[in-house]
Amino acid sequence: MTVYADTPRWPRHGMLWGHLISDTSLSELHAAAERAGLPPRSFDLDHYDWPEPARESLVETGVRFVGDRELTRILLASGLRVKLLDRPTARARRSAEHAAALGLDTVPRDLILGLRGHVDPLPAQPGAFRLTRDRPEGPPRIEAHDAAGRRAAQEMLTHLDALSRARTGRGFVGQVMDGPPR
Repeated sequence: MTVYADTPRWPRHGMLWGHLISDTSLSELHAAAERAGLPPRSFDLDHYDWPEPARESLVETGVRFVGDRELTRILLASGLRVKLLDRPTARARRSAEHAAALGLDTVPRDLILGLRGHVDPLPAQPGAFRLTRDRPEGPPRIEAHDAAGRRAAQEMLTHLDALSRARTGRGFVGQVMDGPPR
């Protein structure tokens, strides 16, 4: 059982990012990412995205560094790979499961309960929004292109908070991306 990383080369948020995978289980991957101090939000279905400054902590965690092609080969052999073509379906399934767990009757485009994982980026569409809350009563982070998107995010948060409080006694923690029908 080994956790592997490639060389960061994908730019985002002003830095370069690489991928972290396991050759056997997501549990092993989550444990290694936690030991290395990676944020749980950097999980993406079958891998963690890691920023270049985290390299030393990954080395200290015992991560093995390999080239991009080797990383892909290992991930495919592990059986954990979510193919690019299958990612929308995997996200939709996850969103439906998380919506059902909350009692949400309408499934948003992308929904995550809890801190592990991230939803798709905010689409360039009027009325769309991306909402993140990392603490039950903490302030939300709302991304939207317009007032309609900000209003929709606030309405969604109010609804999610009510459902979460009814089930857990605490406000919503998670991430959601939604918008008007396309």
